[in-house]
Amino acid sequence: MSDTDALNTIIELENYYTGVKNDLIGEPSEMVDKAWHAHILNTPMYFNFCESNFGYYLHHIPYWTGGSEDQQIQAIVSSLEFQIPMYTKLKNLGLQHLNETVWTYKSIELNYNIKQKDEL
Repeated sequence: MSDTDALNTIIELENYYTGVKNDLIGEPSEMVDKAWHAHILNTPMYFNFCESNFGYYLHHIPYWTGGSEDQQIQAIVSSLEFQIPMYTKLKNLGLQHLNETVWTYKSIELNYNIKQKDEL
């Protein structure tokens, strides 16, 4: 990833966090998720960031983990919300200058892995 791509992805992670602060339900894009993973790795900094920006610790719970029963129920209830891409929700929230590429990019590696699983 180039320095420019990394910067654009961090900006879109900030936009994702803005959506979370505004109670939007949706998943980050592949690139935004990678930036979120990098942010979480510095746990003390991430914890302080969450406390000061959200007032709580924003957990990263991948959809495939199952989570607690409450989280599973919430996933079912919010499944219709996931049909509307987060990119669209952020635009509807009024965020301008979103980087569509960061929100729609799918890596070749990801597509290749999905294809391999389908062939099994």
